[in-house]
Amino acid sequence: RFLCNWMNSRENMQKIRNRAQTLCKRLSIEVPLLSAPMAGVSTPALVAAFSNAGGLGFLAGDLLSPEEIVRQAAQVRDLTDKPFGINLRIPPRDRGNRAYAEKVAYALSDLRKELGLPEEVNLDAFEEPDFEMQLEALLDSGVKVAGCSFGGYREAYEERLHKAGIFVIGAATTLREAKVQRAAHADAVVLQGFEAGGPRLYFESEASEATVGLSVLLSGASRAIRLPLVAAGGISTTAGAAAALVAGASAVMVGTAVAASPEAAAPALMRKSMMAASDTATCLTDLFSGRLERVMKNGLLEALSRAGVKSAGYPFARYIMADVMKAAEGAGRADLLRMPVGQGANVFACREASATAKELADGLKRVLSTGEID
Repeated sequence: RFLCNWMNSRENMQKIRNRAQTLCKRLSIEVPLLSAPMAGVSTPALVAAFSNAGGLGFLAGDLLSPEEIVRQAAQVRDLTDKPFGINLRIPPRDRGNRAYAEKVAYALSDLRKELGLPEEVNLDAFEEPDFEMQLEALLDSGVKVAGCSFGGYREAYEERLHKAGIFVIGAATTLREAKVQRAAHADAVVLQGFEAGGPRLYFESEASEATVGLSVLLSGASRAIRLPLVAAGGISTTAGAAAALVAGASAVMVGTAVAASPEAAAPALMRKSMMAASDTATCLTDLFSGRLERVMKNGLLEALSRAGVKSAGYPFARYIMADVMKAAEGAGRADLLRMPVGQGANVFACREASATAKELADGLKRVLSTGEID
């Protein structure tokens, strides 16, 4: 009731409309609704579902090869004539401690043998995607929105993107990082709250600092940043989206709520686990990827913690775990599988992402035109 009364103030409602409409105009979209670029889960169909609903779908180019970025962008265009964006992952400043990564790989040797994998991990074979070529693929794709995770685009990259008429959206987990994105000439900033699933998007802050709740982030950034803010983390309903807009966001980003949809690429084991999850089913860990991330709890995490195994660090941990995750999926071992999801198990749904996106888009239109949530 308080939220509705606050929004029914003509002056307050006009401020919300102005923020949302200004960003929508710059993105050439109808509704301030974005899909989260979830690496390994987002698909062209999921991207198109949000764009066709009047929002902005985001393709997760983070771990894709340049050729895959081009191919998936073309697939999105086969499904929609509306705008969409591509997100890239800023390369790490260093590759971590190889010596410790080898120790972690050795600690997993028995599990690897159980899954039919080679007991040793060849770290020399580890390769990250070529960021320079990924950026070229993004530029060649013709999209007009580019996102970035784990940092901001360097000046040379930012200049090329802006010269091409591309709107740049950075990401932050703290107020300090939001200010860094502003200094890097981002046009808008995604604020990732503690509630969000998958990797924490920190880069200037320590992992332990990157656990600020969304409402706190919005409160500080809306006063200090002077850029459009996109709220991410735990948003799955019109009421949640409206609350974010009231708190200072210009738009909202949705991920977990559509992670189990038919359009998503989440493994069947993950979808099934999401359906049975409780509201305390997730935790924060760096064991799977080397970066702090919110995932569903499972037996592997418990066993590694009991054994005192620490993370191999980013990005080695992701490589060490990659074939283990693939083998776990093939063996039907949900107790071993990395399942990146956000808080709020009650929002998980198997229905089509297009239906969820339309429901949220219609709700946001109603909120912005009348101030009513239901």
